[in-house]
Amino acid sequence: MKKSLLALLFLVLLLQVPSTSFAVDLIPQDTIALHIGSPLILSDNNMKALDSENPDVVPIIHKERTLVPLRAISEHFGAVVSYDPIQREALIELNGEMYYFPIDKNHYRIEKSGVAAKTVYYDTEALIVENRTMVPLRLISEEILGKNVGYDDKVITIGNGPVDLNKETVAALKTKIGQVLKITSMEELEKIIADITPEYPDDKFIGLEPSPSPEAPAESPAESPALPTEEADRSNDFSSTNEQVEGVNEADIVKTDGRFIYVALGKSVKIYDSNNGNPILTDEITLDVDETTGQYVVLSELYIADGRLVILGSRNGFDNWIRPIPEPTLDAPDALIMPRYPNKSYTYLAVYDIDNNGKKSLIKEFEIEGSLLSSRKKDDTLYLVVNKYFNYYIMDGNVEIPTYKDSTISDEYRTLPVDRIMYHPGRLAQNYLIVAAVDIRNETTPSSINAFLGSGSLVYMSNEALYVAGNDYSSFFGNITNIAKFNVDGLKVGFAGGGMVEGSILNQFSMDEFDGNLRVATTNWQMESSNALYVLDTNLNPLGKVEHLAPGERIFSVRFMGDKGYIVTFRQVDPLFVFDLSNPSAPKVIGELKVPGFSNYLHPINENVLLGIGQNVDEITGIQSGIKLSTFDVSDGGKPKEIANLVLGDSGSYAEVLNNHKALMLNPTRDMIAFDATLRKETGDYQSTYFYGAMILEVSQTGEIKLLKQIPTDGLYGSVVKRVLYIDDVLYYILDENIKTYDMDTFVEIN
Repeated sequence: MKKSLLALLFLVLLLQVPSTSFAVDLIPQDTIALHIGSPLILSDNNMKALDSENPDVVPIIHKERTLVPLRAISEHFGAVVSYDPIQREALIELNGEMYYFPIDKNHYRIEKSGVAAKTVYYDTEALIVENRTMVPLRLISEEILGKNVGYDDKVITIGNGPVDLNKETVAALKTKIGQVLKITSMEELEKIIADITPEYPDDKFIGLEPSPSPEAPAESPAESPALPTEEADRSNDFSSTNEQVEGVNEADIVKTDGRFIYVALGKSVKIYDSNNGNPILTDEITLDVDETTGQYVVLSELYIADGRLVILGSRNGFDNWIRPIPEPTLDAPDALIMPRYPNKSYTYLAVYDIDNNGKKSLIKEFEIEGSLLSSRKKDDTLYLVVNKYFNYYIMDGNVEIPTYKDSTISDEYRTLPVDRIMYHPGRLAQNYLIVAAVDIRNETTPSSINAFLGSGSLVYMSNEALYVAGNDYSSFFGNITNIAKFNVDGLKVGFAGGGMVEGSILNQFSMDEFDGNLRVATTNWQMESSNALYVLDTNLNPLGKVEHLAPGERIFSVRFMGDKGYIVTFRQVDPLFVFDLSNPSAPKVIGELKVPGFSNYLHPINENVLLGIGQNVDEITGIQSGIKLSTFDVSDGGKPKEIANLVLGDSGSYAEVLNNHKALMLNPTRDMIAFDATLRKETGDYQSTYFYGAMILEVSQTGEIKLLKQIPTDGLYGSVVKRVLYIDDVLYYILDENIKTYDMDTFVEIN
């Protein structure tokens, strides 16, 4: 079976329905549509969460009856809902009448002023599912709310009048609100996976037994103690990680909070007191290899927030780890054969409290099976996006379900409950995509985990939503990019829809959310390459597009700034295209500038000046000839102009910032930027010299570029961790475990 490269909850049926159909109302404005197992609802012909406060709520089948959330349905049609936890009763107030639904009972009672109470019996009972009262669909919709119910092939409509649920309407509704469905039982999951899993009869492995779902704490978790503060010890001016979206934090290998410097070295994380340019090691975090399993943790990325240090890493195992050989028995001769041990890998997260002396104390740990795709932090919630691929050699008919460990629940690994898994009925995937949310502030709050049969390759996050995208070259539609949207609010993560665009995405900067719409830039590799910009609405339906841009070239960098967009393509010269996106239904190119070379990364200096960092290229030979910094005047959108440029080194020069925006240090107060680089300089007769070190530059608000200083590594060019940061007036050049410090006014070395 050919393995799909990406099958994340994607809207495959979208291309089976003409795009103009989305402009037509599928159901009347006074009607809502639901789907069994789906967390989505169609209201006013827009997709929304069925329960905005609880994205895990879906309509279910119980005792051959469809149950729906009492609160969500009642409140949508104007009723007032409350719940009495003592009596365990849900109350609906509507038109002067009160309807009481006792939990786990097969009746409800009606009370009205001046009228005797009436008890009504029905053939099932009210249930609590996902902390919501679930009641029979027709009972609440028809008998209490007085609405009309339609039902066909798991599609439900509730409104003032009947809806013609013909074949086309049902298919269109499934395309919208039936994109992903919750798995309800192990049997259902087994059937789905059996349909997509090849057989390997000679490979056997007995996996972990499923564990119960994490239980909510019996009482509200205690608040974390107030963090010690010594504002006098902390700087008011220090560098932060260069991030795409303001308010959405990204992980990096080095962080500072204005006093302490944190460095992730793989084998450990070191904490230094910056000490006015004379760093002092205050603590170190290391994790030992497990002597039994041979597993070890690589500590790779960091977050820092108000006294909390978050470490991300991966737990893996040595393939050749020596384990005890089992004792053979007469009735089990096969025991002489060394058993197969699955080499599972986990994404690892640890939260530490850092005191005023730079000393650590572990707060919580979390692990989820799979490889980390990316992460983001918003306020006190950290989001992990993880890919977990099926291991066919150890499945042999057994259902492989991701395992996790949450120290707020247990020190043991647990199997993710099946009701935390969703799937795309139109496209089954051979892997899991997992989205986990971790509270880094509260010490006792469990993490939330949702898994989907699918995978992703790129992550973008706005302040309201998380987008996971990936290129799918196996689709018969051609080269496409699938996009899944998740609404995020603290620990609440809910699938909000899926869409697709033609072409492939370069990196996270190829996506941007503005005024609820998603802008996406792609390169299509079908036949001759061409490029495009697409605008999708809040439901990821197509709004506008510009296609067939720069045929024969590909996108090298993208930046969106408000209602403007900037795309750099390249073949021999660097065309910078400027887009007017003020009308999302009709985006258009309003300007173009061609200069030698190309920009791998675009950074706004201000609303009128754009900085490009890339490579210089000989216009005739096409040979790359050094790291090029260019500034562009984009004040007149239709007429972009190059203000200045500076080329560092010759062919063979390289800097991490060309492929990683987080390698760029920004000091807006001084108009300063800095990054580590390797500069090759040709000296003639096929000879060359190399300079290894940090480039310190000034990029003014008007676009002038000036090289201020080149700081050498002094033989430490082989370092893995290379970052430049500043605290107050001191520049820190981190090279693994070595920190070189300089006065930012004179660039005289301090230590």
